Amino acid sequence: MEGNLGDGECPVCGKQARLKCSGCKRSFYCSKEHQKEDWPRHRSICHAWEIEENEELGRYLVARRDLTSGEPIISEVPLVWGAAPHTSCKVCVGCGQRCEDVETRCAKCFWPSCSTDCKALLDKDGHELECALLAKTRIFPRCDLLLAIRMLILWKTKSKRWKLLEKLQSHEDSRGPGTDAYEEVQEVTNHLGPLIAVDPSCAKILPKICGLIDVNALETLPPEGSVAIYRTACLLEHRCLPNTRHFFTLDEKGRPIITVLAVTSIKKGEHLSTSYTHALWSTRARRRHLLATKYFSCSCERCADPTELGTHLGTLKCPYDDGGFILPIDPLDSETEWSCDTCKGTLQSSEVAQLMDRLEEEVEEAMRTPNKAVLSDLLSRLRGLLHPGHQHCISLGHSLIQLLPSNDPQKFELCNLITNTVALVDPYCARLTLYAAITLRELANCPGQDKKAHLLKAMTLLMPEPAKSPGAKLLRLIKSELEYL
Repeated sequence: MEGNLGDGECPVCGKQARLKCSGCKRSFYCSKEHQKEDWPRHRSICHAWEIEENEELGRYLVARRDLTSGEPIISEVPLVWGAAPHTSCKVCVGCGQRCEDVETRCAKCFWPSCSTDCKALLDKDGHELECALLAKTRIFPRCDLLLAIRMLILWKTKSKRWKLLEKLQSHEDSRGPGTDAYEEVQEVTNHLGPLIAVDPSCAKILPKICGLIDVNALETLPPEGSVAIYRTACLLEHRCLPNTRHFFTLDEKGRPIITVLAVTSIKKGEHLSTSYTHALWSTRARRRHLLATKYFSCSCERCADPTELGTHLGTLKCPYDDGGFILPIDPLDSETEWSCDTCKGTLQSSEVAQLMDRLEEEVEEAMRTPNKAVLSDLLSRLRGLLHPGHQHCISLGHSLIQLLPSNDPQKFELCNLITNTVALVDPYCARLTLYAAITLRELANCPGQDKKAHLLKAMTLLMPEPAKSPGAKLLRLIKSELEYL
């Protein structure tokens, strides 16, 4: 590869770089030696994507060439990362790992650290930049504020990373007085009072920083409890049936590298997508969440289908017709009427909302301390009001199958229902890998089932799961169970 001059960060050493890949013109290197060293990784993603822009979507990604299932598309280090907002976990101010000993601190700024000799505490491009500021201002150590502080430093120092961050959407015009987002900005401002007292100009940029975090930050694993903002991966648009999946690995500095893979064949020019919400939520819940947190409403094929691809994750039972089901007339209208498919009786959207909010509270309460009798009783009552495939029934059912004995007929019925639902809303197992694997393991123990086949399928699903994750733990358990078959 030949190099062209540009400006970016070398993926090998993390230093500022001016040598650009002449193929994709998107990766930068500090030297030709590092360019050659990175080629085995970069080869697979070179020419994979490009950025386009329109008024509806803003900037978004499309495939630059035909892509095959499993092919890497993006691999990049974060522009900035830190503990997740609202987290109560203690994470190391250096490497981001969970702190087992909550009393261990950085010797200079006294923020939490995994150990007193954590190498990341001395990283000149990492914690060392913020350590003096934290020590000087004596901000009360709250891990969930660290990401905002790091972005403040990037803004104040006019970092090139800040110039890339500010190109991302922050939706400040939708986060004004009267919104929860506005209240959160005020809370962050209050906690950062000592820093703002030293430099009052920081207060004016905090609304943008909080917006950038809320709209763009991705949860990482590893490290657990952190989020990161990426230059390219944050441009993946939302679809309820996405054509990519992603995972994280840590580089030598402990930074979470994101790798984005195609989960199906993607033609040149097709949009690249991920999901910003939960695959097993109903359309009403997904669209409400997206509007509140990402400031747009999804109109994909699943959202536009009243039956949600035949899963009925949002469908109610008709109280007047024993065989009737109530569905939204226009799922893309939040104020739409809901109508029975047999007697044609209707409900107002406000009536559906009140019922769903009440049932959601009951489900959340029952799930706090799962008990077989309580879950069974609640599921039976819900099935008198909701379609068996409703989101709340599926959620309760998934907990219940792990408590029911293998010979209980309801266990087999629920496992099949959950498996079929997952196959429809996540056909490439890009989002519900662990959920599906747990169901397959429970199904494997039901009478008359091919236990080995179900366990092997679950094992295959879990193979890409990160080390030390819940999926990796389940994978080890399934492997041990297969050894005894």
